[in-house]
Amino acid sequence: MSHSATYRAVLFGPNPIAAGTEVELEYVDGEYQDVIVLEAVEDTETISRTYKRGSETEEPIPYRFVEEDVAEDEGEADVPN
Repeated sequence: MSHSATYRAVLFGPNPIAAGTEVELEYVDGEYQDVIVLEAVEDTETISRTYKRGSETEEPIPYRFVEEDVAEDEGEADVPN
């Protein structure tokens, strides 16, 4: 581990956003983050993608895709009367 506030990580997943994309992450309490959640807004949907850290200890640290959650940002609820 370096004395920097950040470390290099690489994301692996089923979509082009995480196809070996390298990112910089911040240490949490001096340790690598175990789980990261990235959010993206596409059209009216907020997409949250969760990644878990692999067991490797040399940078870039690999993170593997775990799950995706899609939430639509609608102004009105769709509730039948």
